[in-house]
Amino acid sequence: MIRRPLASALLAATTAGTLLMGSGSLAHAAEPTAEPTAPTAQEPTAEPTPDPVNPVIANYDGRKINLAESWEGANICSELPDGEVHCYDTNEESLADPALPAKVREETLKAAKLRAADPRDNCAADYWCLYQDANYKGRRLQFSSDGKKNLGDYGFRDKLSSVYYWVGRWSLNYGTATIWDSRSWPLHDRERELVPPHGWANFKNMDYPGGGNWDNKVDVFEVKRN
Repeated sequence: MIRRPLASALLAATTAGTLLMGSGSLAHAAEPTAEPTAPTAQEPTAEPTPDPVNPVIANYDGRKINLAESWEGANICSELPDGEVHCYDTNEESLADPALPAKVREETLKAAKLRAADPRDNCAADYWCLYQDANYKGRRLQFSSDGKKNLGDYGFRDKLSSVYYWVGRWSLNYGTATIWDSRSWPLHDRERELVPPHGWANFKNMDYPGGGNWDNKVDVFEVKRN
């Protein structure tokens, strides 16, 4: 009486085990499936932060313009002794500006008569003249006072291709200039001194440290008066 039920229980257990072992797919399906691991997102690379721009507001054609944004058609922008910047369409307008020192006007006109048709004649006496194109052509930015000029403030960063400087009054205005290419850390800024009296007609002919040339690389222009 006791053996028959016990034998039946053992037989049932053996049969169930055989079914589980014989059906591999059923046993495997019962195991939990691992969730796929999502790829780790890489942190975005930070872009170099450009130097802050303090836009120069200039007088042009009876209105104020932001040179850092646009010259609005002007061809010449000149720094004047009182610190203001005036912009013009033509050389004649720039020389006729009452804010331009009379001696500068006189020396510039005198040189123009002596060197007819020379493209450098459009550079005002005692001014550093910065040109957007080679051979003293294109838009022109003129500086006379000491100090570093952030060209981005004038809408001229990385746009310089030629420079000219001639001195009308040697005892007052003889000096040098330095051009700078500002680079992101850990790279060092590049610089080159410009010693007058002469011009630099094409920055493509000026070797750049490490290779290449200086064309369209200048960020800061420093005037150094003696």
